[in-house]
Amino acid sequence: MTLESKVETKESVFVQEVDEEMILLDADTQEYFSLNEIGSYFYELLAEKKELALVLEELKNSFDVSEEDLKRDLFAFVKALEEKKLIKLL
Repeated sequence: MTLESKVETKESVFVQEVDEEMILLDADTQEYFSLNEIGSYFYELLAEKKELALVLEELKNSFDVSEEDLKRDLFAFVKALEEKKLIKLL
């Protein structure tokens, strides 16, 4: 995974907001992932921007955290979604 990587949500994944959480559910595997407010924001940026470099730039504008910390957190988040097979890296 690099900053040039792009993310695509699988077609079988449904996204639903419940209270202050976001639930991602793969209809094929019944695998799901629950996201808090920050995770939901990360996911929304991934869905909109697709390319990790663009997501990182937006995160730098939104949070007062070092770029390295944001990059580490973004990569960990993407890896977790990928391991659950909710997204694909391109």
